[in-house]
Amino acid sequence: MLFKTLKMKSFRNIKYTSFIQMILFFTIFLSACKENNEKTELIIESNKSIYESDPKNAQIITTDIDLFWNAYDQLLKDTLNNSFQKEYLNKGSIGLQDIINTNRIESAEALKQLVLSEQDYYNNIRASTYKSKYYEKQIRATHYALKYLYPEAVFPPVYLVIGRTTGIGMDTKNGLVITVETLSENNYVTNYGRPTFDLNLLPFVVAHEIIHFLQKDNITDETLLKHCIREGSADFISEMTSGEKVKLCNGPNVYSYGNLHEEELWNEFKKNMYTTVLSPWLYSQVPDSRPQNLGYWMGYKIVQAYYTNASDKRKAIEEILNITDYSAFFELSKYGNKFE
Repeated sequence: MLFKTLKMKSFRNIKYTSFIQMILFFTIFLSACKENNEKTELIIESNKSIYESDPKNAQIITTDIDLFWNAYDQLLKDTLNNSFQKEYLNKGSIGLQDIINTNRIESAEALKQLVLSEQDYYNNIRASTYKSKYYEKQIRATHYALKYLYPEAVFPPVYLVIGRTTGIGMDTKNGLVITVETLSENNYVTNYGRPTFDLNLLPFVVAHEIIHFLQKDNITDETLLKHCIREGSADFISEMTSGEKVKLCNGPNVYSYGNLHEEELWNEFKKNMYTTVLSPWLYSQVPDSRPQNLGYWMGYKIVQAYYTNASDKRKAIEEILNITDYSAFFELSKYGNKFE
């Protein structure tokens, strides 16, 4: 689950920070618009979805937000009937259909029960979900930045939907699905203790998830190392396209804590990185006072080391997006060497 001054140095020698940030958000954003108008658009069809090669044509679909709240209002008038099935799930976008059988929705009944138990929470975040529909320009800006870094990028539809507060971003066969009930302008907490993320993180979440959408994968490798590198890659590249705030999508203290305890964490991580046990590094509660999701930070540090060592920075971006041998990638990064 993700957020940068301009000094014109050669692309070969930069360290991924200020140069990338400024050039992507000012000069390149404008020039990319012109360049993409002159190129032949590459359209890739996947069943019912179209992936655009030109960022200006990328779809950002928000119709599910209004459908949800219509169903919600009907439910509160008659809680004996479940309006979510007929008025929301049945009428929803392809993106919404993709997540119905995941923990984001599960079923109309599961959605109804969660919403009724968290009615105050949903009332509180309602205004913010409507405001999420107006982040199109910021999202599209990150698309242009990614296209500059990785010209082969294509852009799937982005679906803004409302679910059961069980996650933020998810890439599916039909695009990216962002559950915006987890974001808010104000701080709210569910009855079971899940806090909202800042609504302004929405473009960074999309930037992170689109990297996952573009990544190749090796499904025969389910090691902790692989999953950390995949998450770290998404944070690393989306930081270039959207800014440092992408790191806040993992929690406010993950990267600061990791940097303060780097050698200690590395010594712990290296003992388990070739196992398939993801906890406590990813997607789980931690047994002590450390922040969750330190695996994002660890993966980021490995990818950062690989990129820093690469002589051809643009080629390095392509290689990071197309990893199939995670062990070999780690060895080439030489990240562990710094502690010897």
